Amino acid sequence: MGIGIDPKDTAALPVLDPAHGLARLLGDRQVYANVLRRFAGYASCVEEARAQLAAGDHDAAHRTLHTLKGAAGLVSAPRLALLAGRAEQAMERHEPVDALLGPLQTALTAVLQAIEEELERNPPPALAVAAPEDSDGAVLLQELARLLDEGNGTAVDLAARYAPLLAETIGATQWRAVAAAVDDYDFDRALELLRPAL
Repeated sequence: MGIGIDPKDTAALPVLDPAHGLARLLGDRQVYANVLRRFAGYASCVEEARAQLAAGDHDAAHRTLHTLKGAAGLVSAPRLALLAGRAEQAMERHEPVDALLGPLQTALTAVLQAIEEELERNPPPALAVAAPEDSDGAVLLQELARLLDEGNGTAVDLAARYAPLLAETIGATQWRAVAAAVDDYDFDRALELLRPAL
């Protein structure tokens, strides 16, 4: 039996919950704005999953849906996260997902629009906080590991803000791999790559 889309439970969920998203990031509007802006990189996820399914690449489609679910969670888009999770679960159960992709695309489009409106209503501060010159790379690595372990979106901002120091601390090659995983919101992989340096 397939996983149905019940309009009642999905309609009750907000498209975007900025208050919750901001609270998860300790009220840092600059960080939340950065996370919201980066979400635009997932605009084609449903189309990609559809193309991957059409090509018979179910593993890739599953990864795409899993990534979209994680990204939706980070920006606090509960309706999209629920629908992406259902599509992901359907794939895991070897059930057809075509009927789930339409509502998922609709939800994704709504989130992108809501993000645009949120950034217009609440623009972030003009200047990001500068990284202290005396920052301790080892301490920052521990903090980054903690954020990754929690699945906290602040990890993305910390990794970007302190990239030169972190690269110097663990080596440029290893840092590039960690940074790529962080940018993809693959926090589990990023933490795995970071552990040898801790």
